[in-house]
Amino acid sequence: MTCGGGGGSQRQDVLFHVLYGAKREYISSLIEESVINIAREYGSSGKGNGMMEALQLMRPNERDSQHGLQIKFFLLLNEDEAMRRNLSNVKLKGEGSLRSVCSVCPHKAEIFYDNLCEQLIPQWIKDCRVTHEDFVDSLRAAYLCS
Repeated sequence: MTCGGGGGSQRQDVLFHVLYGAKREYISSLIEESVINIAREYGSSGKGNGMMEALQLMRPNERDSQHGLQIKFFLLLNEDEAMRRNLSNVKLKGEGSLRSVCSVCPHKAEIFYDNLCEQLIPQWIKDCRVTHEDFVDSLRAAYLCS
C-alpha cells in the first residue's frame, strides 16, 4: 500500500493514489498518456482504425465521474505495458500531495495486474448489474490484497 519515504513521510504508490484520492486532473493526465501509448503500439502494428476510434472514446471528458475516470484508467492500464513500466519507475515531481506519490512495488503490481486481467475486468464485463462504484470497490479490494 505504501512505499518507504525518507524523513518519516508516508508515501503512497500511484495505484493507491488513483484509487483513494487523486484529483480528476491527475487521473485524466494518466489516461491521456495511456491512450497515446496504446495508439503508438497499435498504430505501428497496422491494426486499424477501430482501435483508434475506441481510444478516442476512452479519453477523459467533463461528463466523466470520478469513478468513470478511475475505471477508464484501469481498463487502459490493463492494455498498456508502457504505463505499467512507468508506474514502477515514478520520478518525484509535482507539488503538494503528488510529491508523496511513489513507484508501485513490482511484486504487488504483478499480482494486481494479473487479477485485473484475469478476474476483475472479465467479471465486470459479464455482469451489467455491477455499478461503477462497485467495480471501483473491487479494484480497491484487489489492490489491498495484492
